[in-house]
Amino acid sequence: MRVLFLILVILVAWPTSSWAKCSKAKVCTMMKKMGHFDILNQCPGAAALLAECRKVSDKKLEDLPAPKFVDNKNGTVTDTVNKLTWAKKGDLKKYSLKMAKQFAAGSDVDGTTGWRLPTLPELKTLMYKERVKNVSGKKSWVYPLFDDGRGHYYWTTTTCEEISVITDRYQRKLCQQGDQGAWLVHFNIGAVFWHHVTAEKYHAWLVKEAK
Repeated sequence: MRVLFLILVILVAWPTSSWAKCSKAKVCTMMKKMGHFDILNQCPGAAALLAECRKVSDKKLEDLPAPKFVDNKNGTVTDTVNKLTWAKKGDLKKYSLKMAKQFAAGSDVDGTTGWRLPTLPELKTLMYKERVKNVSGKKSWVYPLFDDGRGHYYWTTTTCEEISVITDRYQRKLCQQGDQGAWLVHFNIGAVFWHHVTAEKYHAWLVKEAK
């Protein structure tokens, strides 16, 4: 009977003990690097703190006008509506968001500089209305003038602090990571996702203002 009582005490006290180790500061820090389920595995009962730590913006994403692309025949494409010039092909090395920004700033495409990463509304203009063959000869959801093979993930500079909720053709997506999360476009399935800005997993597509 005494053994049974001790087991019950341990079972009741264990979650409380684990919870005590997970302060709000710790949980908020963990949110910058980990998903909610991973945090709850380490900090049972931390759901209330996750809600307190979340950073959500009410700002809605405003899409840009429908683009009109012109192939410049020099490795770049210009959107004459939104006054943007794009590299015709994305860079497929893997970067964190910071690394991708540095790569863009130091890039030279067809002898020109001044490149940067796009915002989410800008990169979404490259997404075509259906999955079709692009310049590579393979199908993806990128506009046919561009070259992205079967489609890849690309960083945008739009963070979850700026835009917290996105609704694409699949579902509503919520990011509560503040400036520690950023949005990406995946041209393989024509969707928008977010990930931690420190993840060295995604690619860079260059853009700059058209002259």
